[in-house]
Amino acid sequence: MSKSKTKLAGKREEKIDASMWGKQSTRQERPGATRCEWFRRSKFAMFIHWGLYSQAGGRWKGKTYYGIAEWIMHLARVPAKEYETLAPRFNPVDFNAIEWVRLAKAAGMKYIVITAKHHEGFAMFRSKVSRFNIVDATPFKRDPLKELAKACRKEGLKLGFYYSQYQDWHEPDAAGNSWDFKQKGDFNKYLHEKAIPQIKELLTNYGPVALIWFDTPGNISREAAQELLDMVRKLQPGCLVNGRLGHGLGDYISLGDQEVPLTAPKRLWETIDTHNDTWAYAWCDHRWKSARELVSRLVRVVGLGGNYALNVGPTGRGVIPAESASILRQVGQWVSRNSESIYGSEPSPLGRQAWGCSTLKSGKLYLHVLNWPSDGELWVPGLKANVKGAYLLTTRRNLKFSRKGGILRIQIPKLAPDSIATVIVLDVAGAIKARGRGKYVYNGLVNEMDAPFAKLVNCRHGKRSWMEKFGDWHHVDVVENWSNGSSARWDVTALKPGMFSLCADYECQPDAEGSELEMSLGETRWSFPVLCTGGGACGRVRIRHETLGTIAIPKAGKYTLSIRGLDVKGESAFLLQKLTLEPV
Repeated sequence: MSKSKTKLAGKREEKIDASMWGKQSTRQERPGATRCEWFRRSKFAMFIHWGLYSQAGGRWKGKTYYGIAEWIMHLARVPAKEYETLAPRFNPVDFNAIEWVRLAKAAGMKYIVITAKHHEGFAMFRSKVSRFNIVDATPFKRDPLKELAKACRKEGLKLGFYYSQYQDWHEPDAAGNSWDFKQKGDFNKYLHEKAIPQIKELLTNYGPVALIWFDTPGNISREAAQELLDMVRKLQPGCLVNGRLGHGLGDYISLGDQEVPLTAPKRLWETIDTHNDTWAYAWCDHRWKSARELVSRLVRVVGLGGNYALNVGPTGRGVIPAESASILRQVGQWVSRNSESIYGSEPSPLGRQAWGCSTLKSGKLYLHVLNWPSDGELWVPGLKANVKGAYLLTTRRNLKFSRKGGILRIQIPKLAPDSIATVIVLDVAGAIKARGRGKYVYNGLVNEMDAPFAKLVNCRHGKRSWMEKFGDWHHVDVVENWSNGSSARWDVTALKPGMFSLCADYECQPDAEGSELEMSLGETRWSFPVLCTGGGACGRVRIRHETLGTIAIPKAGKYTLSIRGLDVKGESAFLLQKLTLEPV
């Protein structure tokens, strides 16, 4: 077994931190674009977290741990030998590979990624490298990855494997387990005697592998990450590698867990989301995202050019929870009706609008209307294109449209034809361009002025990520580092006159309560005190949605919406996520 002189990784990392996703390059597309083409077209995938932790289901010794269930060993500080006692009880006799694959297919998903080995160190496949695997250590005695590979080939889906390359809480030489293994281990030993040989097994025993999904690179060295990448390239040249390999390596970027961004990276990318809050099965987590919410997240990701990978957590018996499966089928019905607007699409130049988002493909612009206007017209401002026709995608019903003042006005039904999301198709001849992207105020819809699109003076753009209960990650773009005289402004175009509630989503620490800021829109201005949103001891951002006042927009036209610091009590006084104009 190889003993090459790869640099050692650093100390074990225990903190559940967004930084563990690792540095991922945002440079433009690299060589290998052909290898990535299937990924670019696919758009929608199923992620599966399944392991020994699924047997525990979020409980250890009768106590429920309200955190991400796949981290139960870490959360309960279970010694490796004690954790092994889960294996004789893990017997997923209800597992049916073809049912899982057909569910993914029914949901509209084009590929599956499953945890071959998570941080717990247990292999969900037959491994000659370690007997801590589902075939040798459990009464199940079957290799579910073999069965999934066969089922995927039969149903025409691609299959990829998640592998935790840095953390392995079962091994004294890997990273992550400091409660059981006090001494610093020899990471090279783990890397070359377990991780690399097991990844080689995955790449040689299961037919074509679509991708290897690495995670939490931590302090892994550049040399070690490169060695892993080189092995994948050698054994399966067509296999993709995600950016959480570390050190800017990989074919595409995996954003933070559950991150649906406002702006797109410059490279190929994906959002990984989970159906409820945790990733693995937890007996106490029944907070399923609805079909409408999932479709909204899917089209917002696809509208920015990304892929959306949605996670499910099967039980210890091998069953995807019935509620989750039912909702996924509803999503699949919507995707089936609107597939033309999803697969193989590109982001449109329109950007995000108050009514929704859009995609582009082959001379057609697909408007995904998430917020249906109630006045019988959908306005599309700033579109520079020769529109030849408009119709509802699912029924092909033609819609009348006209242009006035640079605004495309489409006559639509009073009620949305599809309660989840309605897609309107614009047939376009020639080039499609847009101006004033994201700067329009619609009367009758909620208008969000998000932090990334503000023009700033003496403050800066930033980002915050934190985890709520179960592992529900939140990611927000913010304007930070405010001081007296700092300002953020949005130059907007009101499409109609109207009356709006002006609201701010912000954080303020206790010692800065009472800081004073000034709000203005056009000729109207007033000051307001910032209120405390809670302490920061838990490490979470506490965002408050506060109505600052009511304001009238007297006529259609251009306006400047701005907020300025007057008496700001330190850097923690104000962390602004967005302003909203909500119709009264």
